[in-house]
Amino acid sequence: MSLFRLPKPTSMTLNLAPMVDVLMCLIIFFLLASKLVTAEHFPVKLPWAVAAREVETHDLGARVTINVRRADGADEHAEYVVVDWTGRDIAERVLQPGELVGLLRSRAARAAAENQPVRCVIRADEDVQYQHVETVLRACGLAKVGNIVFSVNKGSQPEAASVMPLGVEGGG
Repeated sequence: MSLFRLPKPTSMTLNLAPMVDVLMCLIIFFLLASKLVTAEHFPVKLPWAVAAREVETHDLGARVTINVRRADGADEHAEYVVVDWTGRDIAERVLQPGELVGLLRSRAARAAAENQPVRCVIRADEDVQYQHVETVLRACGLAKVGNIVFSVNKGSQPEAASVMPLGVEGGG
């Protein structure tokens, strides 16, 4: 007869519920964050400006970003992609120049209803002709949006560098 009894072996289980909860939260976070990042960082090769002044993003208020790039490498045509201040694409398609005025007017009216100043951020590719940037400036003028910021790379153009784009205050 034995004086000591061995304990009965217990089965070990791993509680996966907390790990699944954390993974789902991470997946949702990265899905939302990736949408915001891709919308604001439309593939545009920004020009360089030596006299650039950095603008804080929290000072932008109601922001509408207009990305201007060459259409399929053609100099005479440009694409206009507009991004709302919430970081989502306003239009699922590339806009025509005539559509910019109506869109900017509606965004300015929405910002006025929310008592926010509206600012237009122009991100024009350095290879796009000025006439396409002028089209955006005219649309801003017709929509009564006078607070305009050009997004540029600060400094002189280096040989090969990866830099963060800055905002430059525009007149108007």
